[in-house]
Amino acid sequence: MEKGRFGELGLIITNSHLSLGLRVANILGVEPLKIESRPFPNEELEVRRLSDASGLDVCIFSSLYAGAGYDTLRELRLICSSLRGSATRIFGVFPFVRDGKSDHLKRHGETVAYSETAFQISSCGLDVVAIFDQHSPQHPNFFDTKHYRLRTVHHIYLMRILIEYAMSHSNDYDSVLALDEGSFKRNRAIAQMLGKNISFINKHRDPNTRVINLELSNIIGNVNSQKVAAFDDMLQEGGTLETGARIARLAGAKEIHFFFVHNDFSPNTINRINLLLEDGTINKIYTLETIPLRDREKWHPNLEVISPARLIAEVIRRIHLEGHMRDLFLEI
Repeated sequence: MEKGRFGELGLIITNSHLSLGLRVANILGVEPLKIESRPFPNEELEVRRLSDASGLDVCIFSSLYAGAGYDTLRELRLICSSLRGSATRIFGVFPFVRDGKSDHLKRHGETVAYSETAFQISSCGLDVVAIFDQHSPQHPNFFDTKHYRLRTVHHIYLMRILIEYAMSHSNDYDSVLALDEGSFKRNRAIAQMLGKNISFINKHRDPNTRVINLELSNIIGNVNSQKVAAFDDMLQEGGTLETGARIARLAGAKEIHFFFVHNDFSPNTINRINLLLEDGTINKIYTLETIPLRDREKWHPNLEVISPARLIAEVIRRIHLEGHMRDLFLEI
C-alpha cells in the first residue's frame, strides 16, 4: 500500500464485522493492527491496542450496529483514545451506522436518535469519516465538523454495487417498482440508469388503525406479467417488503426481485423472509451484508450476499492518499 502524507496505512478491524474487514484488508494488502476488545464481567468494555501505531495513518473499520452484543460506539471511542498521541491521523470507515431510521420527529416526545449517534462519532477524535447509504440525505449534516477534530464526512452509496449487478443482468428485469412513497425518488433514478419503466405502489391505509388494505391498494404504472426489481437502503422487519410484494402479485407481477444495502434484521426477519422466498411471493433477494448475517446457514438459498469489500477498500485507499471521491458519489 502506497504511503500517504500521514504515514503508512494502519488498519484496525473491530469484532463487529471481522469477516468483511479481513476481506477489505486482503484487497488493500494490509496486515491489520492487533487489538483486544472484550467485556468485563459487568459488561463494561476492556479495549487494549497491542500493535504500535506510531506515525501511522490509522483507519478504524467498524460496523456500528446495535445488535453486536456490545456497545460498538463505546468501543470506537476507546480505540480512538488508545491512539491519541501515537497515530498521525485517525479516520473511521463504517459500513453501517445505527439509528438511521430516526431521521426526523414523527410524534410528540420523540427524539432524533441519529443526532446523538453522530455526536458520539464526531467527538471521539476522528479526523475523517466515511459512511454509506444513510437512510436520509440529511444524516451527514448531523456530524459536527466545527468543534472537534472531525473535518470531513464522506457519504458514499454502496447501492452502486447493486445497480451495477442489475445492469449486468438487465434482461432479467422488465421494470423497477417503488414499494412505498419513501423509496420512489431513489427507484425512479435507478430505473433511469437501467433504462426501465418505473411503477409506484399506492398503499391504502385504514385512517384509524393504519393497517394496509391489500385489496384497495393499487399500483401507479404497469407490472402485469413483468419481472420487477425494487431497491431500498435497508431491510429490518420486512413488513414493507412483504406488503409491497403481495400488492405487486395481486397486480399481476410475474417475478419480484428485491435489492437492499443494509441487513439490519431483527430476530424475526428470517422467518418472514424465508417464507416469502419459499412460497414464491418473492423470487430473489440481494443484500451487501454490511452487518454480519445472523444464522447464515438457515437462510433460504435465494437470499444472495454480494460483497461490498472492494468498493469499501477503494474508499479507504482514497482517504489515505487524500484522493477525490467525486466519481464514487451516486445521485439517487
